Amino acid sequence: MKINETDFLSFITIKKSLATQSIRHCRIRFRVINRWLGERELTKQLVEEFFMEYRNKGRGNNSLNTYYFVFRQLKDYCIDRGLPSSFLDGFSSFKKTKPDILIFTLEEIEKILNQRLTYGKLAGVDCNFLDFRYRTLTMFIAYTGCRYSEAANLRIKRLDLSAGRAIFINTKTNENRSAYFTDPLKSNLKKLIEGRSMDDFVFRNSREKQARVTEYSNDLKKRAKVAGITKRVFPHNFRHSYITHLLEAGVPITEVASLVGHKDIQTTYSTYMHLADKTLERAAMRHPAVRKNVAPIEILRNLKEMIENQHYENDLRFNYEIHQGQDSLNIKLKIK
Repeated sequence: MKINETDFLSFITIKKSLATQSIRHCRIRFRVINRWLGERELTKQLVEEFFMEYRNKGRGNNSLNTYYFVFRQLKDYCIDRGLPSSFLDGFSSFKKTKPDILIFTLEEIEKILNQRLTYGKLAGVDCNFLDFRYRTLTMFIAYTGCRYSEAANLRIKRLDLSAGRAIFINTKTNENRSAYFTDPLKSNLKKLIEGRSMDDFVFRNSREKQARVTEYSNDLKKRAKVAGITKRVFPHNFRHSYITHLLEAGVPITEVASLVGHKDIQTTYSTYMHLADKTLERAAMRHPAVRKNVAPIEILRNLKEMIENQHYENDLRFNYEIHQGQDSLNIKLKIK
């Protein structure tokens, strides 16, 4: 039984209504499965052999689950089309493992954003304009905490620059969501979209097509390397960093979840709260039975950290000073 790719993609697009990103992942993994099967019939034994072979290649549970998802779609397809569909009976998804989450410091983010790259020519055209495009895309992801796919699919008509707002539609959770931003991102976006059609994608590559994650990721890694960043660098690092920094700044977890589009607050909590140790420590110190036993100097130190996390020293609109003595905390915050 050789499954027709076009018919399968039509099924998951129309009847299953999968998101664009999910369809793309299914297409890629479907082709891997099809090549592996060759002319053999899809059976329980072969499904088991497939997973065993890929586990022996060093694939972890999270990676194997991406293929399990495709097999589930294939099963539903076969049922709908009246084809043999028992090949997945008795199988279940693999136990998820927590991903290794890397966080950029605010200083590292600024280093990446301030790094310039030069480009050669493509088909005789000077491509140095890509530096501004990709720096603006990086700034957008870093300052809004959005997923890469949400930025790449954003069209100009979904931008409201006067309000500093972008609207994401057809998101991973199938719910529309807004992101908010200020200058300098607002000014960069205004320059980027000037004179273009409202139906255009905001972020484009050198061929004036939608920015592709592979091209952008390669560009980002080069930019980070030149900036002296030694951590593994992926676009999603900025989303991890955005969420963690919000939590460490004391933003309530319910608001963080809404901002970044987590349908279930448990996703935010289980994935990120362990990274924001200071947030948990400060929360524990506020309990009345605990607070009365905390040394006053420790309370002042925690208060100082909370204020420093707002980074008023980088906001040129304020005169800002903070000094902690042995038994005092002096704060000066005045509009210039």
